Amino acid sequence: MQYFIDSKDGSLQAAQNCGDRKPFFTVMSTAEFHECKEQLPYYKELLHCLGSIRYCKAEVFKNCIIGTLRLPQKSEQRSPQLSFGFYLTGQSLLFVEDVGDLKLWVDKRIGMLQELNSPAQLLLQFMEQMIEDDVLYLSHIESETEKMEENIGSGGSADFFPLLTKHRQKLSELNAYYEQLTNIGELFQSRACSSFADDTQDWDKFAYRAERLQNHVQLLRENMLQLRELYQSKQDARQNKIMGILTIVTTFFLPLTLITGWYGMNFAYMPELKWRYGYPVVILVALIIAVVEFIYFKRKKFF
Repeated sequence: MQYFIDSKDGSLQAAQNCGDRKPFFTVMSTAEFHECKEQLPYYKELLHCLGSIRYCKAEVFKNCIIGTLRLPQKSEQRSPQLSFGFYLTGQSLLFVEDVGDLKLWVDKRIGMLQELNSPAQLLLQFMEQMIEDDVLYLSHIESETEKMEENIGSGGSADFFPLLTKHRQKLSELNAYYEQLTNIGELFQSRACSSFADDTQDWDKFAYRAERLQNHVQLLRENMLQLRELYQSKQDARQNKIMGILTIVTTFFLPLTLITGWYGMNFAYMPELKWRYGYPVVILVALIIAVVEFIYFKRKKFF
């Protein structure tokens, strides 16, 4: 699919064939990219990048800038929402992607990509759209974190650690994502890209915005770490309380166990065994020991 600037109103239009008009940018598949490789001196470098798109990056060459963009899902899914390569020159911008999701994504936002003066400005607006609603998504994760913290106070839930792990993995992915976008923004501010980027201040704003999002993510990651430590401390306190109760119970019955073991030896010359009042006396002694222990533990506030 080719996109061009309408000469009447300056809006961005989509067409299967621009005719005599020169396309402003093009979305093509890898096979279509192979067909026009003669016009692109550094096509091999982009094809190498398309082999495995794992992160966002940009590289400056003599007459072009090539790179890859990987847009993560704004959900718990690990598969990317978009994953494609780009080839930027001073006159055109090529997006290379085989799945077809990129074309749908562009068509939904074509009305927002207006007042473009250069392909580099189009790439900038495109990347700005990639992080447009990310603040809302991060706020959603922050709200989920607050709910998890409230649940800890009420004893926590069985899915606490699975949910915490999912959020931590997503935040780790987003942290790397925003760092990569910041690096791309700083690259376009450099002197090496002066012939491609018309206004470096816009790229400076983009890099600053991506950096702020990264700082927000880092803050959420720290909150997740503190939340895990808080949950672990609550669990440790609960286990310590249980162990304390078991220790008190064991200590309480220890003298009674000693008496039971003592008179369970069945030696032949134990006078209490043949004494008429031996059994009631042992019961009385056991009760006295139990009462004394109870009073002692109560005063020491072990109960």
